[in-house]
Amino acid sequence: MSYSTITRAMANYVECHASDTRLDLKEMGRKFGFSENYIRELFSAQVGISVMQYYKRRRIILSAAQLLHTDKKILDIALERGFGSHEAYTRAFVKVMGMSPSAFRSARPILGKAQLGPGVYGLDLLEGKEKRSDVSDMKQDRQESILLYDIQQVKYGSYGSATPFPICIKAVSEYLGDDVSYPYIMAATGAAFRLVWNTQCWDLSNVDIYHAFTESDAVYGLGAKALGREFSFLGRGENTTKEEFQTFIKEHLAEGYPCIALGIIGPPEPCIVAGYGEDGETLMGWNFFQEDPEYAGNVTTAENGYFISRNWWENTDTQAVMCMGPINAEEMTPQEILRQAVKALEGRMEHSYAKGILAYDAWHKMLLEESHFASTVYDSLFSKLLVQNDATQCLMDGRSQGAKYLLELAAKQMAGDNAKLELAARYFQKVSAYAEEMSGLIGDWSDMEAMLQHLADRNVREQLAQLILHAKEEDEAALQCLKEYLQ
Repeated sequence: MSYSTITRAMANYVECHASDTRLDLKEMGRKFGFSENYIRELFSAQVGISVMQYYKRRRIILSAAQLLHTDKKILDIALERGFGSHEAYTRAFVKVMGMSPSAFRSARPILGKAQLGPGVYGLDLLEGKEKRSDVSDMKQDRQESILLYDIQQVKYGSYGSATPFPICIKAVSEYLGDDVSYPYIMAATGAAFRLVWNTQCWDLSNVDIYHAFTESDAVYGLGAKALGREFSFLGRGENTTKEEFQTFIKEHLAEGYPCIALGIIGPPEPCIVAGYGEDGETLMGWNFFQEDPEYAGNVTTAENGYFISRNWWENTDTQAVMCMGPINAEEMTPQEILRQAVKALEGRMEHSYAKGILAYDAWHKMLLEESHFASTVYDSLFSKLLVQNDATQCLMDGRSQGAKYLLELAAKQMAGDNAKLELAARYFQKVSAYAEEMSGLIGDWSDMEAMLQHLADRNVREQLAQLILHAKEEDEAALQCLKEYLQ
Protein backbone atom coordinates (compact mmCIF):
# COMPACT_ATOMS: atom_id res chain seq x y z
CA MET A 1 0.00 0.00 0.00
CA SER A 2 1.41 3.40 -0.96
CA TYR A 3 2.00 6.26 1.49
CA SER A 4 -0.66 8.35 -0.29
CA THR A 5 -3.24 5.58 0.18
CA ILE A 6 -2.34 5.25 3.86
CA THR A 7 -2.53 9.01 4.32
CA ARG A 8 -5.92 9.11 2.65
CA ALA A 9 -7.12 6.35 4.98
CA MET A 10 -5.78 8.25 8.00
CA ALA A 11 -7.49 11.46 6.87
CA ASN A 12 -10.70 9.48 6.49
CA TYR A 13 -10.23 8.14 10.01
CA VAL A 14 -9.82 11.64 11.46
CA GLU A 15 -12.89 12.85 9.55
CA CYS A 16 -14.91 9.98 11.03
CA HIS A 17 -13.83 11.09 14.51
CA ALA A 18 -13.98 14.85 13.98
CA SER A 19 -17.13 15.01 16.09
CA ASP A 20 -15.40 13.24 18.98
CA THR A 21 -14.27 15.43 21.86
CA ARG A 22 -10.88 13.68 21.83
CA LEU A 23 -8.80 11.91 19.17
CA ASP A 24 -7.18 8.78 20.59
CA LEU A 25 -3.91 8.35 18.65
CA LYS A 26 -3.12 5.07 20.39
CA GLU A 27 -6.42 3.63 19.17
CA MET A 28 -5.73 5.08 15.72
CA GLY A 29 -2.33 3.40 15.73
CA ARG A 30 -3.92 0.08 16.62
CA LYS A 31 -6.38 0.44 13.72
CA PHE A 32 -3.52 0.94 11.26
CA GLY A 33 -1.01 -1.38 12.88
CA PHE A 34 1.44 1.48 13.50
CA SER A 35 2.91 3.05 16.60
CA GLU A 36 1.52 6.37 17.79
CA ASN A 37 4.83 8.07 16.92
CA TYR A 38 4.82 6.65 13.40
CA ILE A 39 1.23 7.88 12.91
CA ARG A 40 2.35 11.36 13.91
CA GLU A 41 5.44 11.32 11.66
CA LEU A 42 3.74 9.90 8.57
CA PHE A 43 0.72 12.18 8.75
CA SER A 44 2.82 15.28 9.25
CA ALA A 45 5.17 14.36 6.38
CA GLN A 46 2.34 13.62 3.93
CA VAL A 47 -0.22 16.30 4.88
CA GLY A 48 2.09 19.10 5.98
CA ILE A 49 0.59 19.62 9.43
CA SER A 50 0.42 17.39 12.48
CA VAL A 51 -2.48 15.01 12.89
CA MET A 52 -3.61 16.85 16.03
CA GLN A 53 -3.57 20.21 14.25
CA TYR A 54 -5.65 18.69 11.45
CA TYR A 55 -8.09 17.20 13.98
CA LYS A 56 -8.43 20.49 15.90
CA ARG A 57 -9.11 22.39 12.69
CA ARG A 58 -11.81 19.92 11.68
CA ARG A 59 -13.48 20.31 15.09
CA ILE A 60 -13.47 24.08 14.73
CA ILE A 61 -14.82 23.86 11.16
CA LEU A 62 -17.72 21.68 12.31
CA SER A 63 -18.46 24.07 15.15
CA ALA A 64 -18.38 26.97 12.67
CA ALA A 65 -21.06 25.21 10.63
CA GLN A 66 -23.22 25.11 13.75
CA LEU A 67 -22.68 28.82 14.27
CA LEU A 68 -23.93 29.50 10.73
CA HIS A 69 -26.79 27.06 10.50
CA THR A 70 -28.22 26.74 14.02
CA ASP A 71 -29.34 29.17 16.69
CA LYS A 72 -27.52 27.30 19.45
CA LYS A 73 -25.76 29.42 22.05
CA ILE A 74 -22.02 29.69 21.59
CA LEU A 75 -21.38 28.16 25.01
CA ASP A 76 -23.57 25.17 24.17
CA ILE A 77 -21.62 24.61 20.94
CA ALA A 78 -18.33 24.91 22.86
CA LEU A 79 -19.36 22.33 25.44
CA GLU A 80 -20.78 20.01 22.78
CA ARG A 81 -17.44 20.10 20.97
CA GLY A 82 -15.53 19.21 24.11
CA PHE A 83 -14.23 22.64 25.16
CA GLY A 84 -14.30 23.28 28.87
CA SER A 85 -15.39 26.90 28.68
CA HIS A 86 -16.45 29.73 26.40
CA GLU A 87 -12.97 31.25 26.76
CA ALA A 88 -11.12 28.04 25.78
CA TYR A 89 -13.36 27.63 22.74
CA THR A 90 -12.89 31.26 21.70
CA ARG A 91 -9.09 31.00 21.90
CA ALA A 92 -9.07 27.85 19.75
CA PHE A 93 -11.56 29.35 17.30
CA VAL A 94 -9.57 32.56 16.84
CA LYS A 95 -6.39 30.57 16.09
CA VAL A 96 -8.12 28.77 13.22
CA MET A 97 -10.59 31.34 11.91
CA GLY A 98 -8.88 34.61 12.78
CA MET A 99 -11.98 35.96 14.52
CA SER A 100 -14.15 35.16 17.52
CA PRO A 101 -17.17 32.83 17.25
CA SER A 102 -19.58 35.75 17.72
CA ALA A 103 -17.82 37.78 14.99
CA PHE A 104 -17.91 34.74 12.69
CA ARG A 105 -21.63 34.31 13.25
CA SER A 106 -22.23 38.00 12.45
CA ALA A 107 -19.93 38.13 9.41
CA ARG A 108 -21.23 34.83 7.98
CA PRO A 109 -18.22 34.01 5.77
CA ILE A 110 -18.58 31.27 3.18
CA LEU A 111 -18.15 27.78 4.60
CA GLY A 112 -18.51 25.13 1.94
CA LYS A 113 -17.19 22.09 0.12
CA ALA A 114 -13.45 21.74 -0.27
CA GLN A 115 -11.03 19.01 -1.20
CA LEU A 116 -9.24 17.77 1.90
CA GLY A 117 -7.22 15.12 0.06
CA PRO A 118 -7.52 12.65 -2.82
CA GLY A 119 -11.07 11.31 -2.71
CA VAL A 120 -11.76 13.10 0.59
CA TYR A 121 -14.04 16.16 0.70
CA GLY A 122 -15.60 18.19 3.48
CA LEU A 123 -16.38 21.65 4.79
CA ASP A 124 -13.76 24.37 4.95
CA LEU A 125 -13.53 28.14 5.03
CA LEU A 126 -13.52 29.46 1.46
CA GLU A 127 -11.25 32.42 2.05
CA GLY A 128 -11.46 35.59 -0.02
CA LYS A 129 -15.00 34.83 -1.23
CA GLU A 130 -17.48 37.67 -0.90
CA LYS A 131 -20.50 35.74 -2.17
CA ARG A 132 -21.63 32.20 -2.81
CA SER A 133 -18.90 30.34 -4.62
CA ASP A 134 -17.92 26.89 -5.82
CA VAL A 135 -14.54 25.24 -5.75
CA SER A 136 -13.97 24.80 -9.47
CA ASP A 137 -10.84 22.64 -9.52
CA MET A 138 -12.08 19.64 -7.58
CA LYS A 139 -12.51 17.05 -10.33
CA GLN A 140 -10.14 14.14 -9.82
CA ASP A 141 -8.96 11.18 -11.83
CA ARG A 142 -11.18 8.11 -11.65
CA GLN A 143 -11.28 6.78 -8.08
CA GLU A 144 -12.55 3.45 -6.80
CA SER A 145 -14.06 5.24 -3.82
CA ILE A 146 -14.94 8.83 -2.88
CA LEU A 147 -16.47 10.20 0.30
CA LEU A 148 -17.87 13.62 1.14
CA TYR A 149 -17.76 14.38 4.85
CA ASP A 150 -19.52 16.94 7.05
CA ILE A 151 -22.98 16.65 5.46
CA GLN A 152 -25.65 17.13 8.09
CA GLN A 153 -27.61 13.98 8.93
CA VAL A 154 -31.14 13.91 7.53
CA LYS A 155 -33.93 12.35 9.57
CA TYR A 156 -37.50 13.10 10.55
CA GLY A 157 -37.29 16.10 12.82
CA SER A 158 -34.24 17.66 11.14
CA TYR A 159 -34.66 21.45 11.01
CA GLY A 160 -37.87 20.97 12.98
CA SER A 161 -39.54 19.43 9.93
CA ALA A 162 -40.97 16.17 8.61
CA THR A 163 -40.67 16.71 4.85
CA PRO A 164 -37.76 14.67 3.43
CA PHE A 165 -36.96 16.49 0.18
CA PRO A 166 -36.56 20.01 1.63
CA ILE A 167 -34.60 18.50 4.53
CA CYS A 168 -32.19 16.94 2.02
CA ILE A 169 -31.93 20.21 0.06
CA LYS A 170 -31.12 22.13 3.24
CA ALA A 171 -28.40 19.66 4.26
CA VAL A 172 -26.89 19.82 0.76
CA SER A 173 -27.11 23.63 0.72
CA GLU A 174 -25.14 23.86 3.96
CA TYR A 175 -22.45 21.59 2.58
CA LEU A 176 -22.20 23.63 -0.63
CA GLY A 177 -21.94 26.91 1.26
CA ASP A 178 -25.37 28.31 0.35
CA ASP A 179 -26.61 30.39 3.27
CA VAL A 180 -30.39 29.98 2.97
CA SER A 181 -32.99 29.32 5.65
CA TYR A 182 -35.09 26.18 5.91
CA PRO A 183 -38.39 28.11 5.59
CA TYR A 184 -37.02 29.60 2.36
CA ILE A 185 -36.39 26.10 0.97
CA MET A 186 -39.83 24.86 2.04
CA ALA A 187 -41.42 27.85 0.32
CA ALA A 188 -39.22 27.83 -2.81
CA THR A 189 -39.91 24.14 -3.51
CA GLY A 190 -43.65 24.60 -2.96
CA ALA A 191 -43.56 22.06 -0.11
CA ALA A 192 -44.89 24.63 2.37
CA PHE A 193 -48.09 25.19 0.37
CA ARG A 194 -49.08 21.78 -0.95
CA LEU A 195 -52.08 19.63 -0.09
CA VAL A 196 -53.21 16.69 -2.23
CA TRP A 197 -55.99 14.13 -1.86
CA ASN A 198 -56.81 11.16 -4.10
CA THR A 199 -60.58 11.17 -4.57
CA GLN A 200 -60.71 7.45 -5.35
CA CYS A 201 -59.04 5.90 -2.31
CA TRP A 202 -57.18 6.46 0.95
CA ASP A 203 -53.88 6.96 -0.82
CA LEU A 204 -50.62 6.77 1.14
CA SER A 205 -48.91 8.71 -1.65
CA ASN A 206 -51.07 11.83 -1.10
CA VAL A 207 -48.30 13.47 0.90
CA ASP A 208 -45.54 12.71 -1.61
CA ILE A 209 -44.01 15.98 -2.70
CA TYR A 210 -43.97 15.08 -6.40
CA HIS A 211 -47.77 15.53 -6.42
CA ALA A 212 -47.41 19.25 -5.60
CA PHE A 213 -47.43 20.40 -9.23
CA THR A 214 -48.65 19.05 -12.56
CA GLU A 215 -45.25 17.74 -13.62
CA SER A 216 -44.20 15.16 -11.06
CA ASP A 217 -40.49 16.02 -11.30
CA ALA A 218 -41.02 19.81 -11.23
CA VAL A 219 -40.56 20.09 -7.49
CA TYR A 220 -37.09 18.52 -7.68
CA GLY A 221 -35.93 21.09 -10.21
CA LEU A 222 -37.25 23.81 -7.89
CA GLY A 223 -34.86 22.52 -5.23
CA ALA A 224 -31.92 23.34 -7.48
CA LYS A 225 -33.47 26.61 -8.63
CA ALA A 226 -33.89 27.65 -5.00
CA LEU A 227 -30.11 27.42 -4.62
CA GLY A 228 -29.38 28.97 -8.03
CA ARG A 229 -27.71 25.74 -9.11
CA GLU A 230 -27.53 23.53 -12.16
CA PHE A 231 -29.95 20.58 -11.99
CA SER A 232 -29.26 17.07 -13.25
CA PHE A 233 -31.76 14.22 -13.02
CA LEU A 234 -31.78 10.54 -13.94
CA GLY A 235 -34.97 8.53 -13.56
CA ARG A 236 -35.23 4.76 -13.51
CA GLY A 237 -37.12 3.57 -16.55
CA GLU A 238 -37.58 0.10 -17.98
CA ASN A 239 -34.27 0.26 -19.82
CA THR A 240 -32.23 2.22 -17.28
CA THR A 241 -29.20 0.28 -16.07
CA LYS A 242 -27.37 0.14 -12.79
CA GLU A 243 -24.25 1.28 -14.61
CA GLU A 244 -26.01 4.49 -15.69
CA PHE A 245 -26.89 5.24 -12.06
CA GLN A 246 -23.33 4.47 -10.98
CA THR A 247 -21.84 6.72 -13.65
CA PHE A 248 -24.17 9.58 -12.71
CA ILE A 249 -23.29 9.29 -9.02
CA LYS A 250 -19.54 8.88 -9.53
CA GLU A 251 -19.24 11.81 -11.92
CA HIS A 252 -20.98 14.22 -9.56
CA LEU A 253 -19.27 13.02 -6.41
CA ALA A 254 -15.91 13.34 -8.20
CA GLU A 255 -16.61 17.09 -8.39
CA GLY A 256 -17.57 17.26 -4.73
CA TYR A 257 -21.35 17.44 -5.26
CA PRO A 258 -23.60 15.18 -3.17
CA CYS A 259 -26.48 13.44 -4.91
CA ILE A 260 -30.08 13.14 -3.76
CA ALA A 261 -31.63 9.78 -4.58
CA LEU A 262 -35.13 8.40 -4.25
CA GLY A 263 -35.02 5.05 -2.49
CA ILE A 264 -31.63 3.34 -1.93
CA ILE A 265 -32.96 2.05 1.43
CA GLY A 266 -36.68 1.50 1.94
CA PRO A 267 -39.44 3.55 0.23
CA PRO A 268 -38.76 5.99 -2.62
CA GLU A 269 -38.23 8.92 -0.25
CA PRO A 270 -35.32 11.31 -0.89
CA CYS A 271 -31.99 10.56 0.74
CA ILE A 272 -28.42 11.82 0.38
CA VAL A 273 -25.70 9.85 -1.41
CA ALA A 274 -22.40 11.18 -0.06
CA GLY A 275 -19.97 8.54 -1.28
CA TYR A 276 -19.34 5.25 -2.98
CA GLY A 277 -16.98 2.31 -2.67
CA GLU A 278 -15.92 -0.64 -4.80
CA ASP A 279 -16.27 1.50 -7.93
CA GLY A 280 -19.93 2.20 -7.20
CA GLU A 281 -21.08 -1.20 -5.99
CA THR A 282 -21.65 0.24 -2.51
CA LEU A 283 -23.22 3.62 -1.78
CA MET A 284 -22.92 5.69 1.41
CA GLY A 285 -24.80 8.62 2.87
CA TRP A 286 -27.83 9.50 4.95
CA ASN A 287 -31.24 7.85 4.62
CA PHE A 288 -34.42 8.33 6.67
CA PHE A 289 -34.84 4.54 6.99
CA GLN A 290 -31.26 3.42 7.57
CA GLU A 291 -32.00 2.37 11.15
CA ASP A 292 -35.47 0.93 10.47
CA PRO A 293 -35.37 -2.87 10.99
CA GLU A 294 -38.04 -3.32 8.31
CA TYR A 295 -35.77 -1.91 5.59
CA ALA A 296 -32.20 -1.95 6.84
CA GLY A 297 -31.52 -5.67 7.19
CA ASN A 298 -28.65 -5.56 4.66
CA VAL A 299 -27.35 -2.12 5.63
CA THR A 300 -24.17 -1.50 7.60
CA THR A 301 -22.99 1.76 9.18
CA ALA A 302 -19.76 3.66 8.60
CA GLU A 303 -17.80 5.13 11.50
CA ASN A 304 -19.24 8.60 10.89
CA GLY A 305 -22.83 7.27 10.79
CA TYR A 306 -23.33 7.09 7.02
CA PHE A 307 -25.23 4.05 5.76
CA ILE A 308 -23.36 1.57 3.57
CA SER A 309 -25.61 -0.25 1.11
CA ARG A 310 -24.70 -2.91 -1.44
CA ASN A 311 -28.27 -3.83 -2.40
CA TRP A 312 -29.38 -0.36 -3.39
CA TRP A 313 -30.12 -1.30 -7.01
CA GLU A 314 -32.03 -4.44 -6.05
CA ASN A 315 -34.39 -2.17 -4.12
CA THR A 316 -37.06 -1.49 -6.77
CA ASP A 317 -38.02 1.69 -4.90
CA THR A 318 -34.69 3.20 -5.96
CA GLN A 319 -36.40 5.34 -8.58
CA ALA A 320 -34.19 8.33 -9.37
CA VAL A 321 -30.99 10.20 -8.62
CA MET A 322 -30.39 13.93 -8.98
CA CYS A 323 -27.75 16.54 -8.26
CA MET A 324 -27.71 20.23 -7.36
CA GLY A 325 -24.52 21.14 -9.22
CA PRO A 326 -22.50 24.29 -9.96
CA ILE A 327 -23.92 27.77 -9.43
CA ASN A 328 -25.59 28.95 -12.64
CA ALA A 329 -27.95 31.69 -11.47
CA GLU A 330 -29.09 33.76 -8.53
CA GLU A 331 -31.47 32.27 -5.99
CA MET A 332 -35.20 32.52 -6.66
CA THR A 333 -36.82 35.92 -6.24
CA PRO A 334 -39.65 36.40 -3.73
CA GLN A 335 -42.05 36.98 -6.62
CA GLU A 336 -41.12 33.64 -8.18
CA ILE A 337 -41.60 31.85 -4.87
CA LEU A 338 -44.96 33.47 -4.17
CA ARG A 339 -46.18 32.65 -7.67
CA GLN A 340 -45.26 29.02 -7.00
CA ALA A 341 -47.16 29.24 -3.70
CA VAL A 342 -50.27 30.46 -5.51
CA LYS A 343 -49.90 27.69 -8.06
CA ALA A 344 -49.68 25.04 -5.31
CA LEU A 345 -52.61 26.48 -3.32
CA GLU A 346 -55.09 27.03 -6.15
CA GLY A 347 -57.75 24.34 -6.37
CA ARG A 348 -57.62 22.04 -9.38
CA MET A 349 -58.20 18.40 -10.38
CA GLU A 350 -55.40 16.40 -11.99
CA HIS A 351 -56.54 12.89 -12.87
CA SER A 352 -58.06 11.53 -9.63
CA TYR A 353 -56.11 13.95 -7.41
CA ALA A 354 -57.74 17.01 -5.88
CA LYS A 355 -55.00 19.56 -5.27
CA GLY A 356 -54.67 22.78 -3.33
CA ILE A 357 -57.92 24.18 -1.93
CA LEU A 358 -59.96 21.40 -3.60
CA ALA A 359 -58.10 18.78 -1.57
CA TYR A 360 -59.92 19.95 1.56
CA ASP A 361 -63.33 19.13 0.04
CA ALA A 362 -62.18 15.67 -1.07
CA TRP A 363 -60.65 14.97 2.35
CA HIS A 364 -63.78 16.22 4.15
CA LYS A 365 -66.09 14.11 1.99
CA MET A 366 -64.10 10.91 2.36
CA LEU A 367 -63.76 11.31 6.12
CA LEU A 368 -67.56 11.48 6.51
CA GLU A 369 -68.32 8.67 4.04
CA GLU A 370 -69.55 5.98 6.45
CA SER A 371 -68.96 3.14 3.99
CA HIS A 372 -65.21 3.72 4.27
CA PHE A 373 -65.38 2.89 7.96
CA ALA A 374 -67.83 -0.02 7.87
CA SER A 375 -64.97 -2.52 8.03
CA THR A 376 -63.26 -2.96 11.37
CA VAL A 377 -60.39 -4.94 9.83
CA TYR A 378 -57.20 -3.68 11.46
CA ASP A 379 -55.18 -3.23 8.24
CA SER A 380 -57.93 -1.24 6.55
CA LEU A 381 -58.35 1.17 9.45
CA PHE A 382 -54.62 1.46 10.05
CA SER A 383 -53.94 2.54 6.44
CA LYS A 384 -56.61 5.26 6.79
CA LEU A 385 -54.98 6.39 10.02
CA LEU A 386 -51.65 6.78 8.20
CA VAL A 387 -53.24 8.83 5.42
CA GLN A 388 -55.05 11.05 7.94
CA ASN A 389 -51.85 11.53 9.92
CA ASP A 390 -49.87 12.38 6.77
CA ALA A 391 -52.37 15.07 5.80
CA THR A 392 -52.32 16.74 9.22
CA GLN A 393 -48.51 16.57 9.39
CA CYS A 394 -48.31 18.07 5.90
CA LEU A 395 -50.34 21.08 7.05
CA MET A 396 -48.67 21.44 10.44
CA ASP A 397 -45.19 21.38 8.96
CA GLY A 398 -45.85 23.10 5.66
CA ARG A 399 -48.02 26.01 6.72
CA SER A 400 -45.90 26.81 9.80
CA GLN A 401 -42.78 26.93 7.60
CA GLY A 402 -44.64 28.93 4.97
CA ALA A 403 -45.64 31.46 7.63
CA LYS A 404 -42.03 31.72 8.81
CA TYR A 405 -40.88 32.41 5.26
CA LEU A 406 -43.44 35.18 4.74
CA LEU A 407 -42.43 36.82 8.01
CA GLU A 408 -38.74 36.53 7.04
CA LEU A 409 -39.55 38.15 3.72
CA ALA A 410 -41.58 40.94 5.29
CA ALA A 411 -38.76 41.69 7.74
CA LYS A 412 -36.17 41.94 4.92
CA GLN A 413 -38.15 44.08 2.49
CA MET A 414 -38.06 47.84 2.80
CA ALA A 415 -40.87 48.35 0.31
CA GLY A 416 -44.00 46.57 -0.77
CA ASP A 417 -47.24 45.70 0.96
CA ASN A 418 -45.67 43.77 3.82
CA ALA A 419 -48.96 43.90 5.71
CA LYS A 420 -50.35 41.43 3.14
CA LEU A 421 -47.45 39.05 3.76
CA GLU A 422 -47.87 39.30 7.52
CA LEU A 423 -51.61 38.70 7.23
CA ALA A 424 -51.10 35.67 4.99
CA ALA A 425 -48.59 34.35 7.53
CA ARG A 426 -51.20 34.62 10.30
CA TYR A 427 -53.71 32.70 8.17
CA PHE A 428 -51.14 29.96 7.56
CA GLN A 429 -50.37 29.80 11.28
CA LYS A 430 -54.08 29.21 11.91
CA VAL A 431 -54.11 26.36 9.37
CA SER A 432 -51.17 24.77 11.18
CA ALA A 433 -52.98 25.19 14.50
CA TYR A 434 -56.14 23.55 13.15
CA ALA A 435 -54.05 20.64 11.87
CA GLU A 436 -52.45 20.30 15.29
CA GLU A 437 -55.92 20.23 16.83
CA MET A 438 -56.87 17.46 14.39
CA SER A 439 -53.81 15.50 15.44
CA GLY A 440 -54.79 15.92 19.09
CA LEU A 441 -58.27 14.52 18.44
CA ILE A 442 -56.76 11.35 17.02
CA GLY A 443 -54.16 10.94 19.77
CA ASP A 444 -50.48 9.99 19.71
CA TRP A 445 -48.58 6.90 18.67
CA SER A 446 -47.91 5.79 22.24
CA ASP A 447 -51.47 4.36 22.17
CA MET A 448 -52.19 3.29 18.63
CA GLU A 449 -55.28 1.28 19.60
CA ALA A 450 -56.86 4.46 20.94
CA MET A 451 -55.96 6.30 17.72
CA LEU A 452 -57.72 3.65 15.64
CA GLN A 453 -60.80 3.81 17.88
CA HIS A 454 -60.90 7.59 17.58
CA LEU A 455 -60.72 7.49 13.79
CA ALA A 456 -63.51 4.90 13.67
CA ASP A 457 -65.71 7.07 15.92
CA ARG A 458 -68.23 9.07 13.84
CA ASN A 459 -68.32 11.90 16.39
CA VAL A 460 -64.55 12.33 16.22
CA ARG A 461 -64.61 12.31 12.43
CA GLU A 462 -67.29 14.98 12.40
CA GLN A 463 -65.07 17.17 14.57
CA LEU A 464 -62.15 16.51 12.22
CA ALA A 465 -64.30 17.41 9.23
CA GLN A 466 -65.26 20.72 10.82
CA LEU A 467 -61.61 21.55 11.46
CA ILE A 468 -60.82 20.71 7.83
CA LEU A 469 -63.35 23.31 6.70
CA HIS A 470 -61.87 25.89 9.08
CA ALA A 471 -58.39 25.18 7.71
CA LYS A 472 -59.71 25.53 4.16
CA GLU A 473 -61.13 28.99 4.97
CA GLU A 474 -57.79 30.16 6.34
CA ASP A 475 -55.88 28.79 3.33
CA GLU A 476 -58.32 30.54 0.98
CA ALA A 477 -57.78 33.81 2.84
CA ALA A 478 -53.99 33.38 2.68
CA LEU A 479 -54.20 32.62 -1.05
CA GLN A 480 -56.17 35.81 -1.64
CA CYS A 481 -53.57 37.84 0.29
CA LEU A 482 -50.76 36.43 -1.84
CA LYS A 483 -52.64 37.17 -5.07
CA GLU A 484 -53.26 40.75 -3.97
CA TYR A 485 -49.63 41.15 -2.97
CA LEU A 486 -48.43 39.93 -6.36
CA GLN A 487 -50.81 42.27 -8.14
